[in-house]
Amino acid sequence: MNNILIKIEYLNEAVRLESIGEKSFENLSLNEVISFKALCDNKVTPIIKYNGCEVKATDFIYTITVTENGVLTVDALGLTVGQNHKVGVGLNGEDLTAYNPEVFMKPVWEGDTVYHEAVMFADSADGIVQKEKKLLFPIDEIISVRNNNLDKWYVSGVDFKVENGKLIFIEGGNCPCWKGNFTVSANEEDSYFDPALNVGTSGKAASWYTTVEKGDKGLNLIYDAYHEKCTLYVTYTHSKTWADLGEEGFCPEKPDNQSDRVKYFYEKLASGDDINALVFGASTATGCSSTGMLKNYELFSREPDENGEYQVTLRKETCDGICAVPFFEQATNEMVKRYGNGNKVNFYNIANGGTGAAWGKKSLLPRIEFMNKYYGKKIVPDIIFLKFMGNDARTKPESFLDSNESMVADFKRLYPNALIVLVSGKINNERTYIYRDYHENLLKLQDVLCDIASRYENCVVAKATPFWIEALKSKDCEDYLSNNINHANDFWAKTTAQIIVATIEK
Repeated sequence: MNNILIKIEYLNEAVRLESIGEKSFENLSLNEVISFKALCDNKVTPIIKYNGCEVKATDFIYTITVTENGVLTVDALGLTVGQNHKVGVGLNGEDLTAYNPEVFMKPVWEGDTVYHEAVMFADSADGIVQKEKKLLFPIDEIISVRNNNLDKWYVSGVDFKVENGKLIFIEGGNCPCWKGNFTVSANEEDSYFDPALNVGTSGKAASWYTTVEKGDKGLNLIYDAYHEKCTLYVTYTHSKTWADLGEEGFCPEKPDNQSDRVKYFYEKLASGDDINALVFGASTATGCSSTGMLKNYELFSREPDENGEYQVTLRKETCDGICAVPFFEQATNEMVKRYGNGNKVNFYNIANGGTGAAWGKKSLLPRIEFMNKYYGKKIVPDIIFLKFMGNDARTKPESFLDSNESMVADFKRLYPNALIVLVSGKINNERTYIYRDYHENLLKLQDVLCDIASRYENCVVAKATPFWIEALKSKDCEDYLSNNINHANDFWAKTTAQIIVATIEK
């Protein structure tokens, strides 16, 4: 009767066992013989024990006879410093297997370790090959390469390798690789629907996001969760920048600290009282596309019905992936951790996807009125995150100034003690005509936000745009753009949260 499961205890991430033939370790019979390989880098020597007794390989093949309660222990000799750690544990004991604020809030511009940097290998149907990936920094040592759920790890020398500081895809390994399209015909429906996941919708976004190179092509609007199935999260050490190696690449710089402009918020944190956080903006302000989106807040529809009522999307009971909460939650929670006194944080979100700053100007007050009605009380925020920019790619600075200043003025009139954090944008996919030279206009729009903040008390700008301009000197935008166009993944969210905290920390 096939009901015996052999337990495998991996003592590190340097080796992976692979059964030979059709047999698996999960469903075996007593006294059955099973053969397997130990896959690892050729610089590593696997040490395999079954029930405490070492198993020797013959021509690189291990064979054992199944016993009840059998345990295979997998270790190795010749480990590097980066490999010499328990499965799912960082070099300093950090948990790398789940959403972990301790890890997520370690700034990428500080220290010698980057945690969970997103990378996506690609060999796309439309001819884009990305199998040699630069990360923000040249890799010294890989600590862990994990899937988007962080519950699966990959083996150096088997699934990937490191050459000249880059992460290299190994053919025949287990690392996922994007095989679909990055571009499609501008006249066809795109694939913002994944039948396997049974989520998403179909549309013709490609006709809107036509590419600069070919007018008859448009960017494929990929369903975010489908994109993330092919995304890796890499933790690694570094000691140099790409410039040190004579190459163009990311140059780390800590964001401007504006704590001298922060009033009242530190005192509210120290009081231990509840913190109310209000969010307004476009799709990324709704949480797109963090895996923990909608875990802790509701969303309102774009426009009200004839009775002035908005449809409400309720909180999710479960989350996709690792359930990493959006940037505004990560940043607020980190401030509570550092300066608070056990404060409970209440999140209120009146953002809506596909909108721009001009919509925000006319919609802010009606949405605040409905928010108060919906929750049955007047919500008084202590911190406000305002983030319009992604859909303002072609908005002139003068118009952007008018819209954002109107919103800031309304916020200040209603909530004079609230800290307002204006968040500048990431770099979207500049292969589309809409976002061509996008970074240039984004810097102008960020200057607009700085001008507004300079004229209002208790108002700061979290300058995310310069970071992403620098990041793209090393990375492909597909690494973090989870829909291939303008939504972004957990790596973007945690980095944006780090930038916000660096802006307002003491």
